[in-house]
Amino acid sequence: MHTKQEILEKLTGIQSSRKSYYSELVYLIEEMKKKNKQLAVINQLTQIQISATWQQTTSYIAAQLSQILVFEHFALTIVKGGMLSSYLAKWTDGDWQCHTLTQTVSVEAPVLTGQVHLTLAEVLPEHHATSVPLRSQLNQTFGFLTLLRQTKQLVDRDEAELIQLVASHVGVVVENSLLFQDVNEKIKIEAQLIQSAKMAAIGEMAAGIAHELNSPLTAILGNSQLLMREMTDAPEAPLMKDIYQCGVRCKKIIQNLLTFSRQEEYLFSTTSIDEVVKDVLGLIGYQLSVSGLTITREMSEPPLLFHGSRHQIEQIVINLLLNARDAVAGRESPHIVIRSFLVQEENSSYVGLSVFDNGTGICVEQLSQIFQPFFSTKERTKGTGLGLSVSLGIAEAHGGKLFAESVEGEYSKFTMLLPLLADEEDNDGEKTDFDRG
Repeated sequence: MHTKQEILEKLTGIQSSRKSYYSELVYLIEEMKKKNKQLAVINQLTQIQISATWQQTTSYIAAQLSQILVFEHFALTIVKGGMLSSYLAKWTDGDWQCHTLTQTVSVEAPVLTGQVHLTLAEVLPEHHATSVPLRSQLNQTFGFLTLLRQTKQLVDRDEAELIQLVASHVGVVVENSLLFQDVNEKIKIEAQLIQSAKMAAIGEMAAGIAHELNSPLTAILGNSQLLMREMTDAPEAPLMKDIYQCGVRCKKIIQNLLTFSRQEEYLFSTTSIDEVVKDVLGLIGYQLSVSGLTITREMSEPPLLFHGSRHQIEQIVINLLLNARDAVAGRESPHIVIRSFLVQEENSSYVGLSVFDNGTGICVEQLSQIFQPFFSTKERTKGTGLGLSVSLGIAEAHGGKLFAESVEGEYSKFTMLLPLLADEEDNDGEKTDFDRG
């Protein structure tokens, strides 16, 4: 015969005295509500849009997790392509505001939790971090979830299991987002390949047109010279002189265009960086000036010489100037500064050339990718994404460097360094200003 206490224990599963029965029942109900809430949040986390930005994703996860876990700040870290990007969500003015921290990491070595904590500690040094890795189906770590608290707090077993459960669900969503980005990038690359083929065809056509224009232009220049001799004192002489000078300018543009489009192997020779800039401005200077921007040239004295392919270096300068022109489009008082200078690094001397513009600048996330083939911040119809990658290859083939500095919304500055000609004698022994920037 069961007692009343035994019957209650069988019905409720609670082993307690009659006095504490109701309090334990309330506790169980609260625990069930808590578990239900956790399940509801995890369900919400699986509904993250794969097309959302990482900042949006981070803020959404922080908002959901704050309902079931206690923390002040939250970070989602993604490891991809040698970059560690931490998206830090802070609760500010009644909303989760997201900030981005990036740093380069080794592609070969795995990223450890401590590395993520060090990155976050630079921004939040007084906080204690608790992280859990995000792993793929192949057990490869591609990210981390991090809770940041002002006070050090031991994580009990239940909370550790909950965080692991959250990480497993969020990991699937983040992995899908990464795959979605890869597919989008592949589609973009395919479109750029098609665009590159079109641009190559247009280049061949332009070279053909330039070649055809060269012959009649020679006749125009010759005849205008004859007329100028006969019209020395005539009132129309200035007009004829203008015709001749415009013809000379057209011929120079055509010659530069033909030179630029040559496909034969380039020959190395002793070249002045100032002459390269001068030829490039002769080719595209008018195109730049009609864009309404101001071009400032600050050439070093004496001229700096290097040993290399004049045409290939011209190609780099053209790419940098056209990119600068596009960057300043629509800006107030747009200007470009071209500057040549001498640089000394580790017992080596370099001819430096920088192209500065006060354009839109480049965001931190994109700055590390701009030299990758087919990466472009321009509209699909305006860029192939090959200009900077080809320019970098040319600079490195010359034993030089090409790098960029930029602040989004303020400026961009591209710098090319080429080995200074070994027997360069500083022309008559004059001193040359050194610039380490």
